[in-house]
Amino acid sequence: MRESGIRIVAALCFAGGLPFAASAAGSTFDRTVVAGPKDEVLISNVSGKVDVRGWDRNAVKVTGQLDEDVERVDVDASGGRVVVKVVLPHSTNDGDARLEVFVPVLSTVEVSAVSADVSSRGVLGTQRLKSVSGEINAEVSGDNSEVRSVSGDIKVRGSGKPVSLRASSVSGSVELTNVAGKLDVVTVSGTARAEMGEVSEIRGRTTSGDITISARLTRDARVDVEAVSGDITLNLKHEGELSAEILSFSGDIGGCLNAEVVHSKYGPGTRLDIRTVETGPRVRAKTLSGDIEVCDR
Repeated sequence: MRESGIRIVAALCFAGGLPFAASAAGSTFDRTVVAGPKDEVLISNVSGKVDVRGWDRNAVKVTGQLDEDVERVDVDASGGRVVVKVVLPHSTNDGDARLEVFVPVLSTVEVSAVSADVSSRGVLGTQRLKSVSGEINAEVSGDNSEVRSVSGDIKVRGSGKPVSLRASSVSGSVELTNVAGKLDVVTVSGTARAEMGEVSEIRGRTTSGDITISARLTRDARVDVEAVSGDITLNLKHEGELSAEILSFSGDIGGCLNAEVVHSKYGPGTRLDIRTVETGPRVRAKTLSGDIEVCDR
């Protein structure tokens, strides 16, 4: 009778009916729960790493190594959601957990970390990846995705398919490649660099960091980039006519746009305007003391 009860509990755990908890006294573990093909997977970890990988199974598999200071790892599946949580004792915030999490390829994934590094690949659903001081290195293909860090560096590789992506960091750098569609990038003092495909919308904001963006604009694309003391560099290829409004209070304006830079007659400030068409790509770039360079060739 006792053996039968144990089998029932184990079956419920695998099916997601009961949470899994892995004891972690400097141990390794391996847990798998059943999940739907488009379930939401929520992962939280304080220190160590989180490596997310998409696979073609309707299950979430969690493996990894835990320091002895980690109390346990909970894996709970219910109601279209799988929650993976590293639990530390109340008396400490120390304890590394190095997790590898396999999720259905179309899952929506959300990772929250403090000092843990975060990586992902092979996930086609929406991703929301956040870390305070850890680095984030991700392949992003899902629409409405977000990657955010405070002091950690961010590296994102897109699939070339148009999606909406938001990337932000306070002091860490942001590096984006093969991203297409819509981009919103924000930094305070960190640099941001984006090598993009075809885009319909770009928004960029920074205080003292530099922003460099290379992209191919759709016919009705909108580009709006602002900095306080940081420099802005835009390399924008396009078809047809381009409208541009480029302004700097005390910085320089350069590039290869076919228009003359005009200096204010009544104080500091320079601007470059191209207003030749009612439709077509529109570009606006503005700084207080940073330099601006825009080229469309």
